[in-house]
Amino acid sequence: MILRENQDRQHLIWETALDRLELDVMRAEQMTARPTTFELEPWDEPHLDGPIPDDLVERALALRARQQEVRAELVDALGALGRQHAFADRVDRATARVAQAVYVDVTA
Repeated sequence: MILRENQDRQHLIWETALDRLELDVMRAEQMTARPTTFELEPWDEPHLDGPIPDDLVERALALRARQQEVRAELVDALGALGRQHAFADRVDRATARVAQAVYVDVTA
């Protein structure tokens, strides 16, 4: 009886950990679709004893695949953002108004 209760508790802990990870992946997927609507929240590593229950392995593997996909999308998005930022900096430098007075000798 006690062994079964412990197994049930461990199963629930693993399910909860996977639920939290899945929510994080969903938020990251939404961020790639709408980059301006994302807020970071702290993440605490769950304390998981023992191996993942057999019936949760497939879900965990599918979740890992989604994490890898969204990671690749975020890397691409960050690269594009960096290139846009660098271009905007170059445009600002090229079109910046001079803060000091400039005199041109038209008699020369």
